[in-house]
Amino acid sequence: MRITNQMISGNSLRNMQKSMNEVNRRTTQMTTGKKITQASEDPVVAIRALKLRTTVNQLQQYKEKNIPDANSWFDITTTSLDNITKRLTDITTYCVQGSTDSFNSTNRSAIIDSLNELKDMIYAEGNSTYAGRYIFSGYKTDRALAFTETEDTSVYSYDITQHFDATSFDTKNVILNNLNYSEIDKSIKNPAVYRQPNPETVYRLNLAYEGIDDINNAGDGVFSLVAKDANGNDIDISKYKITIKGTDDASTYYSVGKNNINVIKETGEIILGENAYNALKQAADVQVTYAKKQFEPGDLRPEHYFDCKQYTVQSDGRVKTIEYTKPESGQPIYYEVNFNQSIQVNTEGNKIISAETTNNVNDLIYSLKAMEDAEKVQARLKELLTDTQYVGNKDAVSQINKMIQDMDVEIAVRKENLQKTFSKNISVFQEYSSNISQMQSDVGSRMSKLEMIDTRVKEQFASFKELKSQNEDVETDEAIIDFNEAGLVYQSALAATSKIMDKTLLDYI
Repeated sequence: MRITNQMISGNSLRNMQKSMNEVNRRTTQMTTGKKITQASEDPVVAIRALKLRTTVNQLQQYKEKNIPDANSWFDITTTSLDNITKRLTDITTYCVQGSTDSFNSTNRSAIIDSLNELKDMIYAEGNSTYAGRYIFSGYKTDRALAFTETEDTSVYSYDITQHFDATSFDTKNVILNNLNYSEIDKSIKNPAVYRQPNPETVYRLNLAYEGIDDINNAGDGVFSLVAKDANGNDIDISKYKITIKGTDDASTYYSVGKNNINVIKETGEIILGENAYNALKQAADVQVTYAKKQFEPGDLRPEHYFDCKQYTVQSDGRVKTIEYTKPESGQPIYYEVNFNQSIQVNTEGNKIISAETTNNVNDLIYSLKAMEDAEKVQARLKELLTDTQYVGNKDAVSQINKMIQDMDVEIAVRKENLQKTFSKNISVFQEYSSNISQMQSDVGSRMSKLEMIDTRVKEQFASFKELKSQNEDVETDEAIIDFNEAGLVYQSALAATSKIMDKTLLDYI
């Protein structure tokens, strides 16, 4: 094969170009710190880089965002549960004091205020938020557990369906024909209208809300009571007369015949006659549907606790209706905190704050108020014995003394009722506290699990970051050596090519 000068020149230039490319590649590696800048340079490195970068980015998301967010959610939840436990403990302390009637007439009003404040504080904790989301509201993180001060509650009304079983029934000791302070003078001047107070025990179901309505937002009758036995068959209650009683019927709230059922709108109590109670206490499920139109700040939102229909008055006057069904499985919110690993971050408010909490606190308050009112009546009657308008009136004095004797009996009964009410609620609020403790343990176990996952994610992140670096990055020392080698080869190529290129045909003639 004949080799020409042109062939030698061409080969020399091509080889020199390859040396220049190698120098350029090594220079790029030194300046970028990366093995390749284009996938075509090394497809294997490029494919592995895509996979490793995706993995590192996911682990970084878990490490820097998801896990810290979950930890923050748990921290706020734990703080709220601790505060609720303290408030429940305070109420339990009052129950212990009230069970021995260590209260006196001068501090009962203060205790009533304290109980109301403790109840409000419990519901305020139920409205705790994290990053603008309510943490105890299940999926409805944009909605507080209880109505807040800033909400216009007047636009809301609900049809609520509440379920009871045999354990929901209780008894209540009441005073029929109790003397009101405003009726004292009337009863003295006209003894015929005076009725001797009569202690009575009644059977009761207590709805979750006071101030209920018997018609819904559309003006239709909505109150209904349906009972089913253990086999799911309807229990016939048509023979029991249901009467809805408002404030005008306050004197007959608890006067109920054996076959009657009184529904007290003001207190949300269902008072059952003996026969009605005997029929319903056998039921496996008692379903009561009722309406409530007026809510106060601090009232629990029904959609978090019950099947219900919400009616909302829009700005244009139209009414928007939304139907809510309480899911049996709850509304857990999960955060993905590692590959194929999720953890529940929320605790549902309806599992830590019972819908009956208000009723339990109100029972305590009402027993204190009833005792306070009775003592005021008694004190007023004793004052009237020395009142000039009655001192010379033997009949009036005799009537006053009779009323004082009746009030002594009533106060003794109310004192006993107060002690029983507070005593009964000791176990109730202790059970609430126990339930909170279980929730705290559950949150604590999830926090421990998250802590272990956090450690594992950090280790994985470090390992994959190192693998990514090994796959993409160049070692500085190695890069310098390779660069020097490429530079030396390039300089040699320049020298060799220069010697070849300066010869021409004339040199050989």
